Amino acid sequence: MTKKESGLSKKIGTFSIWAIGVGLVISGESFGWNLGWGITGPVWFFVPVFVAAIMYFGLVQSLIELACVYPDAAGPHDYVKRAFGGRAGAFIALAILFEFLFATPAIASSLGEYLAFLLDDLPHAPYIGIAFLAVFSVVNLIEMHLGVRLLVILTLLAIAELFLYQGAVVSSFDVKFIQENPFGTLDFQTFMAALPFAIWLFLAIEGISLMTKDIEDSNLRRTIGRGYYAAFFTLLALALLVLFLAAGGIDWDNPASKSILEENHPMPASLALILGREHVLVQIFTFIGLFGLIASLQGVALAATTQLETLLPTIEIKFLSQRAIAALLVFIVSSGAILVSQTGFLIELSVFGAVCMYLAVCLALIFLRKKSVTPDFTSIRQYVHSNFNGTLSAVSAFVAASIALLSIVAFAQLQFPAFVIFVICGVLYAVVKNRK
Repeated sequence: MTKKESGLSKKIGTFSIWAIGVGLVISGESFGWNLGWGITGPVWFFVPVFVAAIMYFGLVQSLIELACVYPDAAGPHDYVKRAFGGRAGAFIALAILFEFLFATPAIASSLGEYLAFLLDDLPHAPYIGIAFLAVFSVVNLIEMHLGVRLLVILTLLAIAELFLYQGAVVSSFDVKFIQENPFGTLDFQTFMAALPFAIWLFLAIEGISLMTKDIEDSNLRRTIGRGYYAAFFTLLALALLVLFLAAGGIDWDNPASKSILEENHPMPASLALILGREHVLVQIFTFIGLFGLIASLQGVALAATTQLETLLPTIEIKFLSQRAIAALLVFIVSSGAILVSQTGFLIELSVFGAVCMYLAVCLALIFLRKKSVTPDFTSIRQYVHSNFNGTLSAVSAFVAASIALLSIVAFAQLQFPAFVIFVICGVLYAVVKNRK
C-alpha cells in the first residue's frame, strides 16, 4: 500500500462525521432540558428550542462554508483570527475554553447521578462524577482520542437508549398530561432564562470543525455538508421526540413528578415514575445511558485540556509537563464546580462561551466574504467563498449571529457578575497574548 493510499484510509467520511457530531452533543438529550421545563413548563419550552434550532442551522451553514474554504484551520478561533486579527482570535479561544471547561463538570455530574441511580446511592453521585473526571484526566495526559469506530458504537448505543426511553414513555402517553400541565409560563423573562437550556440540546456540534483536516478531501463540500446536516437533523429529531413524549408520558398530578424538574438524571427518574424503580427496562436504560455520557465527557474533557494547554503560559514544574498541568487544572476546576455549583449554572457558563464563539464565527464569515480574503491556511484550495450562495450564506450567518447575541444578552442578564469577569479576563488575555 502506498503512503497516499494509507493516508486516505485514515480519512473520515460522512457517517463518521455524523457520529462525531451526534456523539459530542447527545449528552444534552439526557439532562439539562428539564431545567428549562422548570422555567417555562414542557409545552412553552418548545419556543426557545425552536429559536435555538434556527441558530444552529445557520451556524452549521456557516461552518460548512468556512471548513471548505479554510480546510487547514485548527478550529473556529482561526476563522475569527483571520477576519479580525490576533486579539479577537485570542478572545474567542478563551471563550471556547469556557465552553468546554464548564461543560465537563456538568456532564460529569449527570454521569455520576446516572450511575448512582443505578446503584441506588444518589448521595454519593458527586464523588462518582469526580472519579470519572480523575480517570479521564489521566487518559487525557496522553491525548488518547476515542477511535472513530468506538465513538460510532457509543453514539449508536446512546441513540438506542433514547429510542428505548421514547418507547417506554409511549406506554403512558396521554395528551391530557400536556394540556393540563401546571408548570411554567412564557414571557420575555422566562424565554431568556430558558434559552441556555434549549441551546444545551445542540451544544458542541461545532466540534466537527476540529476534525476538518481528517475529513476525506476528494469532495470535501459534499462530505462535510452531509455529515453536518445529518448530525443536526438527527439531534433535532431526537430532542423533539424526547421532549414531546416525556411531556405527555409523565403524570404531572403526581407530586413526585416535580423532582424531575431539578434532577441531573431526569430520564431514569421519569421512567422510574412510569414503570417503577426496579423495572428491568429502567435498569437497562440507565446502564446504556452511561455510554453516551462517557463518550461526551471524554470528548469535552479532552477538548478542555487541549484548549487550556495552548492558552497557558510556559510553566516549568519538575515531573509535570505542560499537558499534565492543564489536565490537573481541568480536574481541579471541574471537581470544585461539581461540589459547589448547580448544574444549571454550569450549563449557562458553558453556553455563554459557546454563543460568544458562534457570534464571532458568523461575523467572521460575513467579513471574509465581503472582503474576499484569500485563505492562507493551505496552499491547495478546493473552494473559495464565491462557490457558495452569497445570499444564503449572509442570511444564515446574520440570523445565527443575531440569536447568539440575544443569548449573550440573556446570560448577562442572568449572571451579570460572571459576565463581567469573563469579559475582563478575555480582554486582558487578548491584549497580553497579542504582545507576545
